[in-house]
Amino acid sequence: MKKQNKRNKGLKHSRIAIYSAIFIVIFAIGLYFALSKSNNVGVAVGDIAPNATFTLINGTKINLYNFHGRYVLLYFIVTWCETCAEGVHILSQIIPTLASKNITVIVLESYSDLGYQGIPLNEFIKSYANSNITFYYGYATLAMTKEYNPKGYLDIYYLISPSGKIIYKNTNFPFTYPSLLNLINNINNDPIQSNSTLNKNCC
Repeated sequence: MKKQNKRNKGLKHSRIAIYSAIFIVIFAIGLYFALSKSNNVGVAVGDIAPNATFTLINGTKINLYNFHGRYVLLYFIVTWCETCAEGVHILSQIIPTLASKNITVIVLESYSDLGYQGIPLNEFIKSYANSNITFYYGYATLAMTKEYNPKGYLDIYYLISPSGKIIYKNTNFPFTYPSLLNLINNINNDPIQSNSTLNKNCC
């Protein structure tokens, strides 16, 4: 009788695990189609950055337009991506350079981690940014993710000028950030005019 009960419990746990896995797969597929069916091809260099509301890790809702008048580095990640982990680590190393140019940094988890379960965002940031967490971080809504990451890149980032114009866009931060730094180093030399063609074909 006891063996039968154990067997029944084992079967019950197996069913729960299978149903949970099926749910996660269905959710991921649904999110993929929600993004891919959007007619939006994403914002490009030269566009005005669309306004969006996102939620900080402490629950505060912030409007992107609140940062109008400042340079903003907007970085979308997922927390199950090794490249994103490396990107956040590198970002924390170059924060002094960004701060010297008065660039506000915002790191956002793409909506629902693009359908896959990673570690909690707070744990992710603390693990890979070390103690140098001097930037905003939080969660993008589905609408914001559709706007800025319609193709579902694991990481994608933008540099937005004080006038709200996108002057740089790229993916794969650990491998492409040197070209971002080149732009930032010339940020006082009319970057919109002289550097906006750096990666117009990106993404």
